[in-house]
Amino acid sequence: MAAHSCVVLYGNSVFLAGIKAEFEREPGLELIVLDAGSPQAVASIREHQPQALLFDMAEGQPDFALALLREQPGLLLIGVDPASVALLVLSNQPTQVMNLADLIELTRSRSEAGKERIGEE
Repeated sequence: MAAHSCVVLYGNSVFLAGIKAEFEREPGLELIVLDAGSPQAVASIREHQPQALLFDMAEGQPDFALALLREQPGLLLIGVDPASVALLVLSNQPTQVMNLADLIELTRSRSEAGKERIGEE
């Protein structure tokens, strides 16, 4: 059985809405949409413990992004750039993402790795 994965979409851009539509087709993938600049964003992210947080680079990087990465080292911070169709992946591990299928697989693999670490404790 596939592991449950959680992805946060930070912002409401049209580009993120398109990614959301693709991700909604994936079984076992929980999507959380947070308004950019929401005062509850960090608390919500901590509560859900997502494997990935996607944001639109045209809207700017969330001001809490690097602090959150230090706090949750397994988190993937992924900036998407609609102008160049590029991805900026901030992670504590080497990562290569070429398309949405790679991104979904990477998120699922992070979920599996998290479950393995929990089982070791």
